[in-house]
This record gives sequence, C-alpha cells and structure tokens, in this order.
Amino acid sequence: MDMFGRPGYPFGVLGNHATHVLEGQVRGYPATLFHLASVHRGGRYVTDVNYYSVAVLSLPKALPDTAFSVQTLVHSLHTAPFPPRAGSPVHLPSGRNPRMVKCSVDPAFAELVITEQVGRMTADAKMGWRLHQNQMIGWIKERKPYEKVVGLAEVMADIVAKFPESAWTARLHHDSSAVRPEEQRTDRP
Repeated sequence: MDMFGRPGYPFGVLGNHATHVLEGQVRGYPATLFHLASVHRGGRYVTDVNYYSVAVLSLPKALPDTAFSVQTLVHSLHTAPFPPRAGSPVHLPSGRNPRMVKCSVDPAFAELVITEQVGRMTADAKMGWRLHQNQMIGWIKERKPYEKVVGLAEVMADIVAKFPESAWTARLHHDSSAVRPEEQRTDRP
C-alpha cells in the first residue's frame, strides 16, 4: 500500500491519498481494495484531483510491466499513464468503441495477453489495469460502492484467467519456482 501514497502512473504525479482500505481474497488471489484521490497538474486549475476505485491482486509471479485502459480513463490525466521506459502508447484501431490504449515494456508479451476477448472484458468494465511486478492493479473512475470494487477485482481475476500458459512461462520472465495461477486459485469469491 505504500506505493499508492507516492506519485505514480496512472494516478497522480503530485501525490495520492488512499482511503477505505479493505484486504482479503478474490477468487483465491490476495486482494486489496481502496478508494484513491490522485493529485496531478493540468486542467483549469494548478492542480486537479481525480477519484478512483482501485483493486490490486497479488499474482503468483512477476510479469512484464504492461498497461491497458479505456482511453477516457486516462485522457484527463494530461500525462502518459504507462510504465516508465515502455515506449509509445498504442491506440487500438479507430472505430472501436470505446477507444482503448495499451503499452508494455515487452510488446510481444502485451500482444500475447491483450487479446480481443481481454479487450472486450476491459471495455465492458469501463476500467484500466496494469501489471507491475507481481501485482495487477485495476481502476475505475470515481469512488464506487464496494460491491462495484469487488466486481472490478472479479473482472481482473477473469482477465488473468485468460492469459495463456505461455504468458507465465515465457523465457523473458521465466521463474520455475512460481506457482501457476490455476494452481493457486480457488473458486471462492
């Protein structure tokens, strides 16, 4: 939780304030849910504050830093909401509604895990998510009731379940001691 008190993408560049923190498990993944006020420059005033509902799932191993979001969630940030050193964001083809944007330190990994089905799931949930070390961080706009934040975490677990086996065993981020997600999860909500 300390990392959310510091500035960081896609949230505030001046500071973040996490409140209403809940911890538990969602579909077998250790989970932390909270509301976040993020402070950044831009907009009409010197600083803007955006509010998010956030879920963090702890994954069984680290994966390449990758971000994927509905574009309207990141448009108002006035800064690139992507992993450092990840290159330019990729906007998915025009005509897609809603418009989506992705970026990764490993473009081949992003192509592997961000499938059309994962894109639909992310768009339907009106969410953004990113992989950072062994965490998947997901967010939706505004402070939502915790039933909605739990729903966000469940969608995130569904997205992780769609990652192909090769995403967990790829040579670039191979760790033979890691537990595969299907070995860790249970069907408990």
